[in-house]
Amino acid sequence: MRSGDGLMAGGDDEFLFKEEGPEVPVAEELSASQPPWLILIVDDDPEVHAMTRLVMKKFAYRGRPVQFLSAYSAEEALGILRHDPGIAMILLDVVMETDDAGLRLVPRIRDELGNSQVRIILRTGQPGQAPEDDVIHGYDINDYKAKTELTAQKLGTATVAALRSFEHITELIRSRQGMERIIDASGSLFALRAIDRFAEAVLRELARVLDAAVDGLVCVPRGNARTDAQILAAAGRHADSIGLPLGHSVDPDLAAKIMDVLRSRQHRFDDRDAVLWLRTADGRDAAACLHVGRPLDPLERKLAEVLGAKIAIGFDNLHLYEQVKRSHKAAVIALAGLAEYKDPDGGGDHGLRLSRLVTEIAFALRSQEGWDTTIDDEFLDQITMGAMLYDIGMVGVPDSVIRKDQRLDAEERQQMEQHCERGAAILEKASRLVEGSNYLSFGAAIARAHHERWDGSGYPAGLSGTDIPAAARIVAVADVYDALTHRRSWREAVPLADALKTIGDGAGTLFDPRVVAAFFQARQSRGRMR
Repeated sequence: MRSGDGLMAGGDDEFLFKEEGPEVPVAEELSASQPPWLILIVDDDPEVHAMTRLVMKKFAYRGRPVQFLSAYSAEEALGILRHDPGIAMILLDVVMETDDAGLRLVPRIRDELGNSQVRIILRTGQPGQAPEDDVIHGYDINDYKAKTELTAQKLGTATVAALRSFEHITELIRSRQGMERIIDASGSLFALRAIDRFAEAVLRELARVLDAAVDGLVCVPRGNARTDAQILAAAGRHADSIGLPLGHSVDPDLAAKIMDVLRSRQHRFDDRDAVLWLRTADGRDAAACLHVGRPLDPLERKLAEVLGAKIAIGFDNLHLYEQVKRSHKAAVIALAGLAEYKDPDGGGDHGLRLSRLVTEIAFALRSQEGWDTTIDDEFLDQITMGAMLYDIGMVGVPDSVIRKDQRLDAEERQQMEQHCERGAAILEKASRLVEGSNYLSFGAAIARAHHERWDGSGYPAGLSGTDIPAAARIVAVADVYDALTHRRSWREAVPLADALKTIGDGAGTLFDPRVVAAFFQARQSRGRMR
């Protein structure tokens, strides 16, 4: 042992090293119930390691023992820290392979490893070589002790202070990280507009905040009696139970636990599960159960409760969104009915027929390469409703033109063709009252371009190819097919075979060939299309 490296003090606190051979870094056995605090001893003298372990073998803080790891050089310590970031405290010698090896290790721990929470206590047998004032001010350490003053009692006191500081810093970091995850989760949740996708995201984000597997379910009560619930979303062991009654799908103990949360309107945490009560403004409560597999600590419970409040707001927003969406749909249906009122051949269901056909074509088109990014869930929703408005401009066409039972002359055809721009203008004016893309703005694009043709021979702008909006290209095929297969005032419905031939022959000239292919694919999967 180097001169001056021994730890000496008088009385009961005598701290002496006994001769022992070098030991290799060994992790002591962990307690299953109380994981130990990890302390790294960095010193090139094996006796320092042995004596530190000896005098601290009965030490405990907050009911948790300590576990010592050993490193005999700065580089060895850096390797241990790099692979075990859970170390709470370092007892670091200043003089090892070089006179300032310990001092040089400190900035590498803080800067290179980015480890700001581990507590570092410098121990030196040669305090004159590294003056305390210079070291405290120049290095990011937490304590500085000369080995001659570090008795067993003082070592214990310094360890308690260091572990308490590490605990507080770790809690602050966990709290900050948890809140960051909640903020991220809120953004992800609030962007969703479908109840099933929202419920799935609830489980995913709750698991991320609690650092657990995505294993659980989201339920809503069935009826006012609150005697059972329906499973909105499920993952992990319950993945096959979506849409089923809770009482028939999970074990009775879990079902009772979830129903108790729904009835009591209080969160419940136990040794295995976290069950959150999701309170909503209109009383449509829900419960989210995540199988964590362990008890949550107080911070985790608080984070779960905060996220639960955010989820409840998301449910409220989703309900309001659905209400607004229903209102928009009602307005679309009313406008579509107004347009059909002037159509003597529509029969009152032309818009619905066209909407169904357009949706089927869009679904088939979605499976084709390159269309999956264009035709997403929002596109399908908007084209289903927007297609019903494609002929709204007909309200401005004189009845004498609409109801004429002969072919139109040039002037009458000009009046008829103006319905595209007129309809688009009506819908665009109304859509400005609603932020973002909506049924009316989507319908305006369809109304303006549904008579454009793939080869540029259509009207009103003579657009061609992919310059024609995708929705209008789909509606163009569906509109011609529906018109051919239904009676008009100046002709009878054409035979189905002739109508199909007209659609097929129009691919690449009148219609987008890929849309035509999707039309026949949809017709084949449906069996027939009338």
